[in-house]
Amino acid sequence: MRRLLIVLTALTVAVSIPAPVTAAPIPAVPAGPTQACLPTCTPRAAIDRMVAYIRTQQQPDGSFPSVGQSSTADAVYALVASGVDPSRVTRNGKSAIDWIYTQTGNLQSTGVAAKLLLALILAGRSTTAPNGFDFVARVRNAYNPDTGLYDPDPTGNAYALIALRAAGQPIPGRALSALAAQQQPDGGWSAYIPPQATDTNTTAVAMIALIVNGRRGPITRALAFLRTQQSPDGGFTFSTAFGTESDANSTGLVILALLAAGQNLATWERRGVDPVERLLQLQNPSGAFRYSDAFPADNAFATFQAGQAAGVTRCRR
Repeated sequence: MRRLLIVLTALTVAVSIPAPVTAAPIPAVPAGPTQACLPTCTPRAAIDRMVAYIRTQQQPDGSFPSVGQSSTADAVYALVASGVDPSRVTRNGKSAIDWIYTQTGNLQSTGVAAKLLLALILAGRSTTAPNGFDFVARVRNAYNPDTGLYDPDPTGNAYALIALRAAGQPIPGRALSALAAQQQPDGGWSAYIPPQATDTNTTAVAMIALIVNGRRGPITRALAFLRTQQSPDGGFTFSTAFGTESDANSTGLVILALLAAGQNLATWERRGVDPVERLLQLQNPSGAFRYSDAFPADNAFATFQAGQAAGVTRCRR
């Protein structure tokens, strides 16, 4: 067994995975954020309030719905990053893991299958469902050697590369080249097909997919792109093509990508506020995160995604 630090959605969490069936060495991945690169860490009290809120969102079947099947995976990432075993978070005796195992005949896409696969790995649970369905095989067999893609959706494809790496699967060089080729002239990636405005969310996940697979060439330009997307308040917007207000989802995902890239977040301060500090400003008294200051209501999806970065950056002492 080899230990690989998977950075993502919870991600800077150590998980044991089998060595890849390939001669290529496991790429170096940052060993996790240290206080030196975190001018602000997330207090335990903020984590506890967030986890308590996440528990209130669990449905009777164990899932955490918000924007579709993948929201449950995001909730699992946030729980794992916060040091909580998602198998022990239950409603009516059912956990998110139990729910994931019921979805084998109803997966919306390869990207969704990949996110659920990664959730199982991070939770330390079998990637084969009780009915024999193999999540690893489902994602691996989706690969199209003509395009180099596992999923035509750029975000879903990036999650496939992350999840398969976490599962110890060999990644074809063509797949990494195809993801790198989707980088746009401004250094970002676009969620749209065909590419339109680039955005921070797709860029962050693409960066993590490339980094954990040892392909760091595009990262310098990607970091430069993220600089252009940072709001004056220290957070990040989805895309300046649509506005400059920072939001919790974008800020959280970018924090994960910056840490994966080995960035010192002190160098990303704006007006004395670093990205983690800005993220924490978006947490409501309930423990939930709001999407943005313009939309102040508790937002489950924002909490699941922002919660990954909050958990990863939690204060260690």
